[in-house]
Amino acid sequence: MKSETTHHINIPTQVAEHLNVKPGDKLQLTLPDDDNEQVTIRPDKPAREHQTLPIRWFLLPSILASVLFFAYLSNQGINQIALAGTNSIASAVIILGIVSGSLSFLFFYFKQKHDIQRWLTGSLYWRSFPTIWLSFMIILTTCLLGFFWFAGILFKGATFDQFTSTFMFFLFISLINYLMILSVSALSITMIFSLLVSVIVAGVLSSMITNSNKRWWEHNISFLGTEKAAYSWQFNLTLIVSALLTVALVDFIFSSLRKQFGSSKRMLALRVLLTLTAICLGGVGAFANNGRGLMHELHDQTASFLVYFMIITIVAIRYLLPKVTPEFLTLSYIIGGLLVVTTILFQPVGYLSLTAYELVAFIMSFSWMLLLLQTLQRMLVHDQRTFTVTIE
Repeated sequence: MKSETTHHINIPTQVAEHLNVKPGDKLQLTLPDDDNEQVTIRPDKPAREHQTLPIRWFLLPSILASVLFFAYLSNQGINQIALAGTNSIASAVIILGIVSGSLSFLFFYFKQKHDIQRWLTGSLYWRSFPTIWLSFMIILTTCLLGFFWFAGILFKGATFDQFTSTFMFFLFISLINYLMILSVSALSITMIFSLLVSVIVAGVLSSMITNSNKRWWEHNISFLGTEKAAYSWQFNLTLIVSALLTVALVDFIFSSLRKQFGSSKRMLALRVLLTLTAICLGGVGAFANNGRGLMHELHDQTASFLVYFMIITIVAIRYLLPKVTPEFLTLSYIIGGLLVVTTILFQPVGYLSLTAYELVAFIMSFSWMLLLLQTLQRMLVHDQRTFTVTIE
């Protein structure tokens, strides 16, 4: 068996001190594809999602919010407070929880700046911040509203005294702050991608379930976001948050690809098409399909452009992404062909109903979009040659 040849490199003492490494520690050595570029060496530290969070970071704001909650109850002379309702534990958790969770997210995002900038560098760090922050705040608000709506049904009429309600409030706020800080610690392209899938699937399915008694399928899928539907905000927010996450994800991926492969008009065109598609997806949620007024027209226009951009991207993917695999290219053409067939079956033939057509087109289009983003994400991994070396 042929033994592996070992080579040694010398690292100046100043570099080792700057990297805060010592003999026995591991470094990541990355070789770029272009020989003219520099080799990258960085510490092989544990992933941020596995690092422990200091208890004080989420307990201190939770205690402060709980003191404010208890002071409010005492000042108002409230001895018994309901779990859910207008003036309840739920309303206090939603209001103060969003404020506290938002501040915790902001604080830890900037505190972890150096760790985040390992994969989110330069102007991308600041450019992506509003999109990431807004997405997480909308998700937090939606989850809190959904949770306490369900809790109100399970524990209808339940009330608690000041001390018990304050303790329950403290537990909820602590969990919110912990999850917000944990979200920042686990922030990565993979995490954003997983969050995108979870949001779109959970949001659309929950909207369908809550509107099952309204027989939404007799109208169209856009009915879920109209004023006639129950909890239409849930469906519309799902599309808006999904659009924000997609824009952020596209920005992350293509900025990283540009660093590895340089600027390319083809990649720029693909980036613009995907961004416009995401914006149209958000527009479908922002402009509810109510009546025949301006909102209805904007809804139809954004939905139409969403389809147009998707079809253009599928047709041109072979030229816009030269390194795409034959399997993905074949799958893209199959999905594109199926979209054309379903359109023919819906419009000229009349075989498919509007609901069936929209559901089929939505599932296929969104699935292809996820596959494309996953393919682009894999390009970042496979085209970067990274090795682990040990300091002696």
